[in-house]
Amino acid sequence: MKTLTPGSKCVIYAVSSNEDIHRTSGIFQGYVPLGEDTSLCIELDESHGDMKGKLRLIPISSIAAVDIIELADDQEEEKEEEKIYYS
Repeated sequence: MKTLTPGSKCVIYAVSSNEDIHRTSGIFQGYVPLGEDTSLCIELDESHGDMKGKLRLIPISSIAAVDIIELADDQEEEKEEEKIYYS
């Protein structure tokens, strides 16, 4: 099984508050803790017009599907003692 890695091109389909499906396409930047949930951080691509290059956080609990267009190479993990976590 492959892992979603930063730099991967993907399309995320998420359920919005009014039960519509919201489509986001761009480059996966990583996971971001947001309150008690975790979100995917996506750098928006040109399909989002003037929003291109902006970052969008999508809570994992709202994700309906993920299309991976191009999987980035998995870069070597940082050493555990070098990681910084915020809570």
